[in-house]
Amino acid sequence: MMKSRYSTVESLKIMGSASKQVIGPDIKVLLWNVFKCKRKGWQNDFTSLIDDKDLILLQEAILNSPFDGMFNHSSQHQWIMASSFKNVKSNIETGVKTGSSVMANKHFFSASTHSEPITKTKKMVLATEYPLASTTEPTLEQSLLVINTHMINFVSFEKFSAHLDQAFQALEHHSGPILLAGDFNTWNKKRMQYFDELAMSCSLKEVDITRQPRLGHLFRHLDHIYCRGLGVVDVHVHTDIHSSDHYPISLSLRLADD
Repeated sequence: MMKSRYSTVESLKIMGSASKQVIGPDIKVLLWNVFKCKRKGWQNDFTSLIDDKDLILLQEAILNSPFDGMFNHSSQHQWIMASSFKNVKSNIETGVKTGSSVMANKHFFSASTHSEPITKTKKMVLATEYPLASTTEPTLEQSLLVINTHMINFVSFEKFSAHLDQAFQALEHHSGPILLAGDFNTWNKKRMQYFDELAMSCSLKEVDITRQPRLGHLFRHLDHIYCRGLGVVDVHVHTDIHSSDHYPISLSLRLADD
């Protein structure tokens, strides 16, 4: 039997330092599966994309690579990475990473119960919470909950839905605004339908993104953004950037008035 080149990690690391005290009322976001930073030009694209962003949600992010210094020495964003597996040969960890111009109040991560076949790797849910700018009620302490996830793939619907349930369990007790985004591997109708049902039950609305489905993703959209208590000002898909197998998505949000 062939030994897997990957091992389970399930760890969290905090890097860099935030530049602001609170987030909002205007919030600029980047969502991007960075394809393990394998393609040429990734670093230049990444640096230009994050410059004005308050929140950056990455999937297939890596740790223990030559890029670590960008995150460790950042004075603009705090970075929190939840690793789910490690390449035994290179020692590079892979997972989801969230960057923010504001330091997180809380953080929580959860690896999928099940593993993907062949590689035996798990996928990760990362939840982070941030203090919000003063609302119409200064005495009311509200926070923004951000859930960054990469859903398990190449498994049965039952295993997929179990992992999606984990993501939604992270938000069920939060009363304030929510941003849920990531690569959800929703490449069939049944997965997408279940996702929509859970979102509706939590009063989350999907952000409408105009884009072309890609052959490599079975002509299905895999990256999704859902919000509650946030208004969408603008969305842009960077189809001119090819340093990943996913296009980066930028969006401008605004805290909804109470």
